[in-house]
Formats: sequence, structure tokens, C-alpha cells
Amino acid sequence: MFIRNILRVILRKWVVLRDLIMLPIWRLWARFLGATVHPSVRFSGRPKIQVIRGSRMSLKEGVVVHSSISANPVIGRRTTTLATIAPGAFLELESNVGISGVCICAASKIRIGEGTIIGADAMILDNDFHLPLPNWRWDNRAAETAKPIHIGRGCFIGARAIILKGVTLGDGAVVGAGAVVTRNVPAGHLAFGNPAVNKPLPEKWKRKR
Repeated sequence: MFIRNILRVILRKWVVLRDLIMLPIWRLWARFLGATVHPSVRFSGRPKIQVIRGSRMSLKEGVVVHSSISANPVIGRRTTTLATIAPGAFLELESNVGISGVCICAASKIRIGEGTIIGADAMILDNDFHLPLPNWRWDNRAAETAKPIHIGRGCFIGARAIILKGVTLGDGAVVGAGAVVTRNVPAGHLAFGNPAVNKPLPEKWKRKR
């Protein structure tokens, strides 16, 4: 038992040290791929980042991107994916946004407001990715189906929630785990279910001013 505990302590310290060593490398990697990354952005594990020519991605001050189960045990097997997939697209994570094992794909514009946190396996998608073609085929024309998404400040998006194109979340909105959000959520409201329905936040979730 004593040896097992010692090994666990060593392993935990090694994981922390590994993340500290790799952090500047992941920042440089994200910049190399075309993202604008503030020096204070923190990565745990390597995210999947795609910035196609003619598009933009911005990670602002204090953003935290978890792709490692050592940072968040809920992550499971998914690595965080941040992608712009059409010319002219813009993906922005404002200051102090925190994400864990999420997938965010922008063909138009996705903006995540200051202080918002997004749980494991959540997806934010501003497009349908495909359009039908004759002879039972599909075409990849994401930009033609895209509508901007705006997530307000201080929102909470639960694990495995899906935010679909054209949706706006007001400041302080909460999206329950597994919800599929197809319409706007007013500030200070809770969205839950599939498709998601809105209701005012319970008192315990309301922000004190």
C-alpha cells in the first residue's frame, strides 16, 4: 500500500511537470497552424487546430483548453477540436473561457464570451457541413449552410450539449448536459432537453450583482 501511494504521487507530479513542459510547445503549435494565441493561454494535452486560408482564430487572455484526462477526468477519449472550415470564417474565444474536450467548428462566425465554460464532449457547430446532390450523394459546402453563433459572457454549457447554427446564448445562460439547442436562449435562462426548451434559472444559479 505504501509503495502504491508513493507511485501515485510520483505519477501525479510527472503529469503536472509534463503539462508544464509541453505548454509552450502547444502554444507555438497553435500559432504555427494560424491561430492568434495570447501568451497566457493554457493548454493541457495537444488540441486539434485547423485554420484554413482566409479564416481567423483568436484565443484571448486567460483561455484554458483541456485535451488531457489528467486535467479533467470527464473528458474521456475526445481531444479538443477548434476549426475554421471555410474562407472568411472567424472563431474567437474571449478572455477566461474554459473548454474541455469540446468540438467547435466555424464556417461563418462563432464567438464564445468572456468567462464561459464548456463541458466535455460538447459541440458548437455553425453549419450543416453537407448539402444533398443528385444520385444520392452529398456535397461538402459548409459555408452555404452557415449561420453565426454567439455565446454570451459567463455562460455554462454542460457535457455533451450541442449548440447548432444561428443560436445566441445571452449572458449567464446555462445549457444542461446533453441538450440540443436550436433556438436562442435569453440571458439568465436554462436550456435543457432535445430539442432544448428554455425556462428562467433557479435562484441558486443566478449571478449576484
